[in-house]
Amino acid sequence: MAYGKTASEGTKDSGLEQVLIWLREDLVGELEAINQYQAHIDKIDNEEVRELLEHIRDDEKEHVAEITHLLARIDMIQREKFAEDHTMAPEQRVVNEGAKEVDEKVATVGNMFGQK
Repeated sequence: MAYGKTASEGTKDSGLEQVLIWLREDLVGELEAINQYQAHIDKIDNEEVRELLEHIRDDEKEHVAEITHLLARIDMIQREKFAEDHTMAPEQRVVNEGAKEVDEKVATVGNMFGQK
């Protein structure tokens, strides 16, 4: 994750909308980090350094997937958009149309704030 100042830095509000803003900012940071690691990987000849950076880049990709799935669980509009994704087969989408119910066992911002 990139550790820079964000537009929402200093904001005290931690309601659901603010949490969604922070998660989207985190997602942008993760994507920028992937691109930065890849740019460095492409320029480095040292195998040991390349392998370490590739590992870190792949960790960032895992973070993108985790944040994306979290957003799909707690942002209902985003969830609908993932379910409507016509670029992927239904079984390959982040969210399947048949899985619109939120799994109550999974921690979400909504159930953390006492909402479903």
